[in-house]
Amino acid sequence: MVNDLSTNAKHRPKWTLFAALLLTVPAPFFMLVVGGIVPTFCIIYLAVHGLIVALAKFTAEGFWMLGILWTHVVILGGLLYVAAAGITWLLFRFLPYRYARAVVLGLIVALFVVSTFEIYRVPGHNSAPPANIFRIYKGFFT
Repeated sequence: MVNDLSTNAKHRPKWTLFAALLLTVPAPFFMLVVGGIVPTFCIIYLAVHGLIVALAKFTAEGFWMLGILWTHVVILGGLLYVAAAGITWLLFRFLPYRYARAVVLGLIVALFVVSTFEIYRVPGHNSAPPANIFRIYKGFFT
């Protein structure tokens, strides 16, 4: 018989927190020069977009840049996953399930509230003006 605190119920907050970290936490983006400080999701978007472009053109320079992008994705994504797993493990180990879930929800809300302030730098040159989450995503998806 499966109880209310099954494995899936404990992993759902971890994956939700991980997705919120991917969408909001500012991460440095380095190419040949500093490309800005953007959420990791934007780097993932560039890596997938670059993969589509590099496969069609099949050039060495394209794959070199693609390697740099995917290195960012693996390292930054891995660090954010470890952070989400560690936070949820600690919370669910020491707090009752209901309170731990509320704390995770509070962390997610706090991440999105803080991301509305100008804590990011748009990709380009290092002198780019600060931006909030709305400007970053608007610039990537328009």
